Amino acid sequence: MNATNLQKYLFQWDLTLEEKPLQTQTGLIAKVKWRKQSCILKIAREEGDERTASVLKHYEGHGAVRLLQEEGCATLLERAMPGTHLSEPVLKGQDEQASHILCDVIEKLHSHRTTLGTYPSILNFNVGFTRYLNSGNSQIPHDLVREAQFLYDQLIASQSIPILLHGDLHHDNVLYDETRGWLAIDPKGYVGDPAYEVGAFLRNPMGYHQNPEFIKRRVDIVCSRLGFEQNRVIAWAFSQAILASIWSVEDGQSPEWFVELALSYKKHFIKELDIRAAF
Repeated sequence: MNATNLQKYLFQWDLTLEEKPLQTQTGLIAKVKWRKQSCILKIAREEGDERTASVLKHYEGHGAVRLLQEEGCATLLERAMPGTHLSEPVLKGQDEQASHILCDVIEKLHSHRTTLGTYPSILNFNVGFTRYLNSGNSQIPHDLVREAQFLYDQLIASQSIPILLHGDLHHDNVLYDETRGWLAIDPKGYVGDPAYEVGAFLRNPMGYHQNPEFIKRRVDIVCSRLGFEQNRVIAWAFSQAILASIWSVEDGQSPEWFVELALSYKKHFIKELDIRAAF
């Protein structure tokens, strides 16, 4: 990342750099002070983070960090303090509490309606199944891919009125602020079925999918709190796990963890809920 860009925004927005910026694959992240407020300055390498900025602007701070400034490839964001990740209560054995917190955040995010034409649809993801089946790769069992594709298409066809989704609402994208409570960060901004939102939450933190009772308790809490149907939540989670495994292969990584997750959903939930018969 060109240091000139950093200096430009430090000067333009009158920011004070608190520590050495972090370089990532996508750009630069810096902890800064702005008008005595703790903030995050993000400068992307190329196209910037316009969609994330747009979603945060839409949320207006309800359930998410506030967007404070934006220009081109740069965004200035409210910083959650102390910024504890929602994964920490889970790792301390407080998963039920974390599940209720996640529901609180989803309720706030989903309460905001918007014009949806400017955001991509989750429908666009379904081409990934066909692309993989035609690729000649066999790391992911093709019968699993076909089943996930079937469910994904049925879910799309039967979804309720689409809303603006965060799109990546896992534990490390929900942070605690001592003043404002738990807040979402880094929304992707997709349009789709509200129940789609839970998939990333169910498969994180890594390793917890191995206990079906653990997942069942999460699903029970989410469906009770948010009014989602269990069969839709599980079907979305299963199909998203297969999509994640496909993207892993395409990125040159092992799909093993996501395939194991999908198999766990299939073994412990798919038959019991008779998801195919529900659509």
